[in-house]
Amino acid sequence: MADPDSQLLPEGKVVDRKKLKQALIKHFSLDELKALCFDLDIIFDDLPPGGRSSKAQSLISYIERHRRFIVLAVAVREARPILTWEDLTSDKKDKSETETDTEMTRSSVGTETLIISQSVTALIRLMRSPAVREAATTFRADFEAASEQITLMNDYKLIHDLFQELENRYFIIYNDQKRLPADEMAWDNIELNEPEVQVKIDELIQAVQLSSFANEEARWTQQLEKVQEDLRNGVENADYATLKSGTRTLYRILNRQISRINAQLVRTASALRLDTLEQAMSTISHNLAQANYGQETIGEIQKGVNALSGLNARVTNLVREHNTWQELDDELRRVEGTLNQGMEELKEAWFDLAPMAQNLYSGQADDWAIKLAEVCQSLDGAMQNGANITILRFFRRFRSQEGRRFRQVDLELLSLVMELQEVGESLELLLMLRNFK
Repeated sequence: MADPDSQLLPEGKVVDRKKLKQALIKHFSLDELKALCFDLDIIFDDLPPGGRSSKAQSLISYIERHRRFIVLAVAVREARPILTWEDLTSDKKDKSETETDTEMTRSSVGTETLIISQSVTALIRLMRSPAVREAATTFRADFEAASEQITLMNDYKLIHDLFQELENRYFIIYNDQKRLPADEMAWDNIELNEPEVQVKIDELIQAVQLSSFANEEARWTQQLEKVQEDLRNGVENADYATLKSGTRTLYRILNRQISRINAQLVRTASALRLDTLEQAMSTISHNLAQANYGQETIGEIQKGVNALSGLNARVTNLVREHNTWQELDDELRRVEGTLNQGMEELKEAWFDLAPMAQNLYSGQADDWAIKLAEVCQSLDGAMQNGANITILRFFRRFRSQEGRRFRQVDLELLSLVMELQEVGESLELLLMLRNFK
């Protein structure tokens, strides 16, 4: 697609969301917007319906969610050479409302991902060199695979976040619903909050339609559409049974899909294979040395190699820790479901649960580990000598501590996905090069 020089954002500039939208509306027809989406592997017909302005805004929103503003700007300039970077960017120091997520993301990403992104950007500058191009082309499939995995992780994270927002809205309506049918005043609150649930469901369905796994999720998105209908009819007709049917179905979807999407995200992270990127960049660094490039250039690429090694270790450790917490959490959920029948299942399961927890907090000096170790010891003692009410009290405390730490690990993984978008955009820019065959 583009040449190296046309892909490099000028120093001190950031892609301007408003200018980008104006360029799309002014210089592209609907058919040309569709062609642009095709070049970017975006299904145009999956964008919300509307005219040219509406489609342009939907495309901008999609790019914003995936943090690919530079990729879109490069594609726009390639399709319309008359446009310059000045037509699509503003100064970084300008803190107006036109500031994009691109700048804000780059100010907050992790050091490793920023170094890797800068190293790939340096590689883009060097792609005219036969030595660099030959080495990079050898590893093109690895660059593509990493880019696709990062995009997939971002899609899963987006769906995960929207599910969490929808769950928050669900509980607001559900808590009011519990007052029905005795308290008719509850309908006022439900009528006020039901439109917000509808909006969140719309956003979730649209995000799934634009994701890379849309076909896999068709069934529960159809169920969400039925939920929308039940909630709307229930509120409009003050029909308690229809409202309850909608919230019950929504609860089942939330209960099943949030954990499943999270598991898919973790599996994608475990298959990221950053080690292949590290090998690719290391080979390119070696070729640069063989071609007698300067130490500064070689050093810039080598920094990326070292950062990839550190990031790969970080991803591997985080996925391993997440999976271990998930295994413990799944078992705790199973045991929790038996407590209304007595303490026997908990007492038997604790034989396995105790060492699982110990493996997680052993050797850790953080506050969460100290607290978890203390409550484990208390629960151990209660198992030996305590009454059932004491066992239950310490189990609830243990469950709370475990859940808090698991959520923190989950948040760390989601944060890592955000960081990786910087690397993903740089890889996409590299793959767009016309001379990268």
